[in-house]
Amino acid sequence: MKKRILVVDDEPLLLDLLSHLLSAMGYDVERANNSGEAAGKLKEQEYDLIFLDMKMPHVDGRALYSKVREYFPRMAERIVFLTGDVANQETLNFIKGTGNLHLRKPFMMKEVKDLLEKFFQTVYK
Repeated sequence: MKKRILVVDDEPLLLDLLSHLLSAMGYDVERANNSGEAAGKLKEQEYDLIFLDMKMPHVDGRALYSKVREYFPRMAERIVFLTGDVANQETLNFIKGTGNLHLRKPFMMKEVKDLLEKFFQTVYK
């Protein structure tokens, strides 16, 4: 059975790129371009992994992560944060505090593959 991945990002180019890359790698990919759309999808089904952008308008990744922890605790550990804000120590501290993995934007295809391998070896032991 294919692993199901949700990609949440407000940047259409990145959303397309990551979705196509993951689909080409054999994953079943769904997309959401904002936190509200993502929350709706999370209510409908469970995902093996969620790529979640940290900076989005209205409800950012940090707020959506908090909601996921509250309502879908099993899926909270399956979140991989996407961030281009690597200079912001507060953002990095938040991510580190969750214990979740993160992927820095911009990223290379090899980084995505390596992260997926690490994720599925640690989360799905």
